[in-house]
Amino acid sequence: MSLRPTAEFWNRLLAAEIGPQKGRDLLKGLGLSRMEPVPYLLSHGSLTPAERKNAKEVPIQALERALAQGATVVPGFDLPERIRRHDETPPALFVWGDGGALEAPSVAIVGTRAASTYGKAAARKFSESLAKAGLVVVSGGALGIDAAAHEGSLLANGRTIAVLGGGIDNVYPSQHAGLYRRIRDAGCLVSRFAAGSKPSRYRFLFRNRLIALIADAVLVIEAPERSGALSTAHAAAEFGKPVLVVPANVDNANFRGSHELIRDGATLVAHPDHVLESVGFEPVPTVVPSPADLTPDQRTILVALAEQPLTAEDLVDETGLEVGVVMAEVTLLEMEGMLFRDGGRYAARL
Repeated sequence: MSLRPTAEFWNRLLAAEIGPQKGRDLLKGLGLSRMEPVPYLLSHGSLTPAERKNAKEVPIQALERALAQGATVVPGFDLPERIRRHDETPPALFVWGDGGALEAPSVAIVGTRAASTYGKAAARKFSESLAKAGLVVVSGGALGIDAAAHEGSLLANGRTIAVLGGGIDNVYPSQHAGLYRRIRDAGCLVSRFAAGSKPSRYRFLFRNRLIALIADAVLVIEAPERSGALSTAHAAAEFGKPVLVVPANVDNANFRGSHELIRDGATLVAHPDHVLESVGFEPVPTVVPSPADLTPDQRTILVALAEQPLTAEDLVDETGLEVGVVMAEVTLLEMEGMLFRDGGRYAARL
């Protein structure tokens, strides 16, 4: 381009929230123009009145604060080829942290904000295992499954990417300020929206599609029928990427959307190794924890299984533990190689 666009240009362009094709056409015209980028954008005939208003009125102070704190703008043509090759790639992204994480193989882990104990335990354990294998874990920075996925990767000293539903400078939910700092230190925050943009329902839908665009596969942990995670899964299928689903009891309403994905052709996975195989990674050898590493609830469950295999319902009766606790702990124990499922019953691995 004759006049390279500035951060202000990209911020105004993202504030206009135009479609990818219109953005490409606009940038192509800019490359042939002698005008300064910002005046060119604000006077461009392809913008609707609403788009022009958004581009013109976006506050410059939010951009200045974001840049001063360490955020950068990555134009679409500078993104990794595996991302920019898609027609839906935004004209630019804000990145805060290690942008190199976008170059690495990755798996998105998504699910409901109102996650069960079982769902959060599964998300954390899958994420931890994938991170140990060298994969970047991508999620949306939200409560529930997203938070557990980011935490699992951080626990394994892995890299993780949070794709935001608002501006790069907007912490949402507010209680994740500390988590966001840790993500920036071990990966990055990413946003396709202008600095200062507030999260909104329609922006979360665009955020979900960007998650699918960035990741090499999408793993759905726990999704009710109306979960936003389903939009991420459907986008991944559109992009030709693997959609993987962790199952649960068939009568669990929080997994109805997940089970519907399986009916529609998504791959059922019960162990992180299944996810690794889907993206061409070698399974990581299992290191069985010592008894000293087990929680009291895990010890109680293993003692109950010492005599004979039991169903989850039997374990609740035998141990007196709550259903959610039992489901979470047997999930962790199974992934650690300390028990296995056979015909609907859990058995201790001798």
